[in-house]
Amino acid sequence: MLSALRHRNYRLYWLGHFSSVLAQNMEMVAQSWLVLQLTNSPLLLGLTGLTNSIPTIALTLVGGVIADRADRRGIVLFAQAITSAFFFILATLVVSGRVRLWHILLFTFFSGCLRAFERPSRLALLPQTISKEEMASAVALAGTIWQLNRLIGPAVAGMLIYLLDVGPTYYGCFLASGAALICWYLIRIQGNDSQGRQSGLFQHMMDGLRFIRSNEVFYTFIAMTFFNSVFGMSYSILMPVFARDILLVGSQGYGFLQSAGGAGALGGTLLVAAAARWKRKGLQAISGAVLFGMLLIGFGFSPWFPLSLVFVFLIGLSSQFYMTTISTILQLKLPDQLRGRVMGIFGLTWDLMPVGGAVAGTMAEYTGAPVAVAFGGFCVMAMALW
Repeated sequence: MLSALRHRNYRLYWLGHFSSVLAQNMEMVAQSWLVLQLTNSPLLLGLTGLTNSIPTIALTLVGGVIADRADRRGIVLFAQAITSAFFFILATLVVSGRVRLWHILLFTFFSGCLRAFERPSRLALLPQTISKEEMASAVALAGTIWQLNRLIGPAVAGMLIYLLDVGPTYYGCFLASGAALICWYLIRIQGNDSQGRQSGLFQHMMDGLRFIRSNEVFYTFIAMTFFNSVFGMSYSILMPVFARDILLVGSQGYGFLQSAGGAGALGGTLLVAAAARWKRKGLQAISGAVLFGMLLIGFGFSPWFPLSLVFVFLIGLSSQFYMTTISTILQLKLPDQLRGRVMGIFGLTWDLMPVGGAVAGTMAEYTGAPVAVAFGGFCVMAMALW
């Protein structure tokens, strides 16, 4: 599994991606806590995340086409440099006491624009850093980055907020983002593996959509993951409300709740690896989704912090179990020349979470966070069974 790390370019790619995701996870905690401090509103907490997702969703098709036509490394470096600058500016505003909600909304909007171009290019860059013989190892190692960071990043951010406040936490995001920029700058790629430069932008966009629409495996699994993100994963956006108002554990408890989900997700990834020879992949994915929905209902109505930690751990495990199963199937069946476009669309799975966050935040404003999370769990269960 570790054989891909023998390649210098892949080591730099992995370290850069790890640092970039660490910055994102720390920023997620810092932003949620800051918005809640400024507004005291679950509705605005959900809408802030939506501000980030709308431009990403709108521009992802364009970003995927560019990833299949242009210098992928250059796009990744440019986006990371601008993101680092954003972190530094926002940290300075918080430390100086001048931060306002519109500053955060502006930052999240432009970050969403950058992500629409950075993510497809980064995903498409991976095959250029490794030999084909090591591709299985490279994909497996890349899959551990998000889970490791979910385990580390939120807990670090929660403790930094508790010890130093939100402003220094954003400076930590800046340092992690800068480390990613340095690692990716040191990657040396001979040429670019993009294809199909002669056709127009619109034609390339439609090629990616037509491929998904004509392939039952792709449109079924992508639709299933989209639904899960809107109605299931949005529970993480309401997590500050549970930590502060229901479980009464503060910012440090919020960080540990997030990390418990990361530990469970890492366990789910390992469980998928152990079940690699299982042949009933459809049943495996559906069972994981049903269990995920049931656990969400349990977490929504849990009144005790230790029990909530257990629920969040199992939520992360079950969710990652079936999401990784789906992702593995799609990666194995995806033609290389469409990788930027199709994986860019599949990557919208995570950007739809704030859409669900806005829905759940609105519902929580009137019915309470427990009912909103439990309703999402019921929807995920119903969809998986249907």
